Amino acid sequence: MILVFSLTVSLCGCGEAPLQETAGGEVALLEPVGLTSSGEAAARRNLYDASIYSATVVPYVEEYSFEEDVTLDGLRAFPGEEVARGQVLAASSTEELDRQIKEQRERIEDMEKEFAEYELQMKEDLEKPQEEVKGLRGIVEGLEKRKPAEYLDPPSQSVSGSDSGDSPDGPDEGDQEPDAPGNAGDGTETGPVVNPAYEEWEQEYNHWNGQYHIADHRVNTMLLQLEQRRALYELDHAYALQQLGFLEGKKSDVTIHAQMKGHVVAVAEYGYRERVQGETSIVAVGDLEQKLLKSDYINRKTASSAEELYAVIDGVRYEVDYVPMESEEYTRLTTQGEEVFSTLYLQGDLTNVNVGDYAAIVVVNRKREQALSVPAEAIHKDDTGSYVYVVEGEENVYTSVRTGMSDGVYTEILSGIGEGDVVRLDQGRQYSDKRVTVEMGSFCSNFSGTGYMYYPSSTMVTNPVTHGTVYFQEFQTSMYQHVEKGDVIATVRVAADEIGLQRLLLQVQRQQERVQDLIEQGEENNKKAIESRLKTIAELQEQIAELSKDYQTASIRADQSGIVIWMEDLEAEDILRPDAGLVQIADENTCYAVLEDQGNVLSYGNQVKVTYRNREEEERETTGLVANVNRLAVSRSLQSQVAYILLPSELIGDMSVGTPGWGGWWNITRYDVEARLREMDHVLVVPRSAVREINGRPYVNVVEADGSIVRRSFIAGGYDKSSYWVVEGLTEGMELCLE
Repeated sequence: MILVFSLTVSLCGCGEAPLQETAGGEVALLEPVGLTSSGEAAARRNLYDASIYSATVVPYVEEYSFEEDVTLDGLRAFPGEEVARGQVLAASSTEELDRQIKEQRERIEDMEKEFAEYELQMKEDLEKPQEEVKGLRGIVEGLEKRKPAEYLDPPSQSVSGSDSGDSPDGPDEGDQEPDAPGNAGDGTETGPVVNPAYEEWEQEYNHWNGQYHIADHRVNTMLLQLEQRRALYELDHAYALQQLGFLEGKKSDVTIHAQMKGHVVAVAEYGYRERVQGETSIVAVGDLEQKLLKSDYINRKTASSAEELYAVIDGVRYEVDYVPMESEEYTRLTTQGEEVFSTLYLQGDLTNVNVGDYAAIVVVNRKREQALSVPAEAIHKDDTGSYVYVVEGEENVYTSVRTGMSDGVYTEILSGIGEGDVVRLDQGRQYSDKRVTVEMGSFCSNFSGTGYMYYPSSTMVTNPVTHGTVYFQEFQTSMYQHVEKGDVIATVRVAADEIGLQRLLLQVQRQQERVQDLIEQGEENNKKAIESRLKTIAELQEQIAELSKDYQTASIRADQSGIVIWMEDLEAEDILRPDAGLVQIADENTCYAVLEDQGNVLSYGNQVKVTYRNREEEERETTGLVANVNRLAVSRSLQSQVAYILLPSELIGDMSVGTPGWGGWWNITRYDVEARLREMDHVLVVPRSAVREINGRPYVNVVEADGSIVRRSFIAGGYDKSSYWVVEGLTEGMELCLE
């Protein structure tokens, strides 16, 4: 229902329209208090409800860690360095494993030597018994071939007839067996006649056969012992080899290898010989050819319900695939205190996209193209719903409307009024005569900081003296000073252990005397004992040589060239324990300018300008490259508060690593670093003075072709002190009016 009423102007504030009863008893709706004569026609425009998420183009990254707790020996590859698949990236200290492997190999060698000696001795011990068995077997076999008959043949006998006492019916002569033992042929039984030669043979045979069996049993017993010893040795030897393989495999496990070709993009910051917990990422490798986006976290619901989701890089729109994070993973990361980021994959031709580029992720929650809309401030609400005041001549007509989405500046009208209808505004607008134009340009933020030279690869010069008492005298170098391999680092004084040395010398003398005694007692018979004592003498002499060398030590030298980056706090006559660290020397061929990355805005691939002074104190400039990814691309253990800047290798010598300072100490060189970040080329740029915000939404006043001025919201990708850059909503050449 549209109510027509007369215009009433008041300057005492604004409010809803009061009700007034007319003379006829009808209720009329009066004009709201505080309305001005300003208004704006309903028109068609694009409405946006969108959010912007900052993102960075990063490479596909793989993180690597040790499987168990280790003491870090050092990195073998550093940020920005190209590595091949299988290349060693980091190694842990293997001193203890090396010792165990050495001892195990020595045990195996001793086991093999001992069994070989035993086997050889057994074979030697078996030679004579086996020859004896062979000879005895030959005798026994010869006797067996000459074995005589055990019984002699009986003499021939005649038989008497009837005198035998046999009955006429007894057996006749043909039934008798005259040759059978015990039958004499005369009807009487006699014992067998033993061959005397057989008895003599049997006695001799039994003697030699007994000797043969005794000797053969002795040989078989020795062979059985050998076989049992061999079986036991083979079991022990196989187990020892298995243990050696386990130790060697364990040593391999504490070395990290790259699983793909790429560039090192992040390293954990651990000190010399620091303990590293297992399963903690220590180095990351990135594939620069696989480009993806890492952004502030975009939850699954926001992404799935968005009407549009895309990225803008250097003014070019790229479609993206959003990778949702599983709720379990999100919970795990947040529980562990990890920052959570989103991953998006870029689609299309990425030729002009570089690792390190800044990207704006545009999440369009709702969008209405050419929607009939009026300024949001023109819409009011009462018990019946939303309404506006339509200007009709001198009257304001209360008109109910049905609204749709709003971008904070304009609200969509679904019904109630039509295009061109002028709606009243609560407040008048005042515009200046100044005009600006939407232009194509570039947008960036500036970064500056102070850096210093950093050397991630280094070695420790330690006290090499293990015998005697070592007293520190003085250092022969200073911090940040260059040293050459072989240069004297420090001087020391070694107090010899004379008693220990004399004890070793006396042991050598006694062993030599024992050897001489054994030689005199029979060198051939005491051959093994002599060899054992000679081995002991050699070991003692080796110890004496080590002691003598240590006792003669007066200086400790650098084992590599480089820059001194750490020195132990020592005073003259301080006692140094064996392997005590004295000086840390950095590899000057692996160095970076590092600086604090405030806001974590620097990332792999960003170019920076580095200003420095050379050795002649002349100011110079060069370009460096950020060699580590920012926190978006890696887990917490690899997130660094500093950026590693790769410097041109040919300028490292000119970029003095140190300058002479007070008291013989050297000063570390510092650098000024500047960069253009969050850079966006080929985008529409609007002067900040032309932009206002309503409900957090940026808008501008656009001068239309007919000279009218209308507010228009837009999607801003970002802004700095002077301007905004435009994602959507404005076009190049638009004329804007300043309020």
